[in-house]
Amino acid sequence: MSSFRPLYAVTITDAVAAGDLEQLKKLAAEAEEHVRQYGDIPTLLAALKIEIAKLGG
Repeated sequence: MSSFRPLYAVTITDAVAAGDLEQLKKLAAEAEEHVRQYGDIPTLLAALKIEIAKLGG
């Protein structure tokens, strides 16, 4: 079973607002691991949208 825990903007925003350095470091490490595993999702999404537009969608 995967130990994957989705990162949500609210989690990151709450950690920033709380100023909890350890939590911020933990979230940064999780985000870096997510990028390593899944790639740069915003960039991939942009590429998908370009291809959809090219195909008339």
